[in-house]
Amino acid sequence: MGPGSQGPYHGQAEGLADVVLAERRDQPPLGTPPDYAVDRPKSQRPASLWRDTLRNVLHQRSAVVGLIILGLLALMAIFAAQISPYDPIKQSFDTEGFLQRAAPCIHLLGCSSDHTEHLFGLDSNYRDVFSRVVFGARISLVIGFEIVGFAIVVGSMLGGIAGFAGGRLDTLIMRIMDVFLVFPALLLAIAIVTVLGNGLVNAQLAIGLVGIPIYARIMRA
Repeated sequence: MGPGSQGPYHGQAEGLADVVLAERRDQPPLGTPPDYAVDRPKSQRPASLWRDTLRNVLHQRSAVVGLIILGLLALMAIFAAQISPYDPIKQSFDTEGFLQRAAPCIHLLGCSSDHTEHLFGLDSNYRDVFSRVVFGARISLVIGFEIVGFAIVVGSMLGGIAGFAGGRLDTLIMRIMDVFLVFPALLLAIAIVTVLGNGLVNAQLAIGLVGIPIYARIMRA
């Protein structure tokens, strides 16, 4: 049979070769990890940093408990007017039989129904303590977010500058942060308030300054 002639199985051989080539095109290249060899659904979204972080947080019991407590506090602060049975500032004039800083009076626990119900009792000015705690959650949450936000922004900026610039500027900034870290946080905050003076804003600033070195070191790393 000459070199240009075709045998009886030539057509079948070409068809078989086409099938093999098609199968090879569908298979992953050699050395591909097994995870990539598995067909993934087209509707699956690509990996996301926020989604992975949320998944990791929800897998930790302590983090879940903290989120639940924070959520309850946030709801209590938002619906404080509906939850609070009394005005937190107004003095209660229906205090017959009660003394200053009286113990809680709960009807379900045996307190006489003739008295008004005060879940946490009264303070020295005959104001309902439970109502004051509920409304106080608003101030506490706002102060907490402001302090942490201030520390994160300033600390991240200082840490980023130190890590990017390097050299003497890096050494100067981080040594100052080390000086802040040497002192106990509470004593340092008290010292700053003593220098700046009393007041809610100064207290917030003092607590925020104490938290700056932590975020600066993390950002620089």
